[in-house]
Amino acid sequence: MDPACFLLVTLLTLCATPAPAHGARVLTPGGAGAVTKAQQGGTSSTSSNATAADEYLAPHNQARAAVGVAPLRWSADLASAAAKTVAQQQRQGGCAFADMGASPYGANQGWASYRARPSEVVALWVAEGRYYTHANNTCAAGRQCGTYTQVVWRRTAEVGCAQASCATGATLTLCLYNPHGNVQGQSPY
Repeated sequence: MDPACFLLVTLLTLCATPAPAHGARVLTPGGAGAVTKAQQGGTSSTSSNATAADEYLAPHNQARAAVGVAPLRWSADLASAAAKTVAQQQRQGGCAFADMGASPYGANQGWASYRARPSEVVALWVAEGRYYTHANNTCAAGRQCGTYTQVVWRRTAEVGCAQASCATGATLTLCLYNPHGNVQGQSPY
């Protein structure tokens, strides 16, 4: 894919107490426009939903296996909550990132200027791992690692995700994690 024709921004929204170890920053896509539809993976028994759940789970669990962390389970409840949130962002937020400050779950959000596949978005979160140093639990200066550390957070057991397609062709992706990760002072694995 031509990097010039796509834009992806990621956000880790944390709902942890104490404060997150990796600072979250709020990024919103500009001018996303009206909504065409919302997609949710894994909430019914149809093969397309099972495939969507697999598209989210496979890159999560590959990253977790790479650092010796148990695989995540798909949660239909978290996927349903994520679907409600992205649908609301379609209607009210113009496909902007949701404010997840009151959520009891960890959250990774991604925005792409095109119709991104779930596995592409998760792969970009995982790619932040190149900036993370486990030995001292830090992220390289000027870089973000919070979406990666949420993906591989040892205590997180389940995930549920959803996507919204915007009228502009953009994609908003949200994954919710239970229990949340990125607890200040703790290492992800």
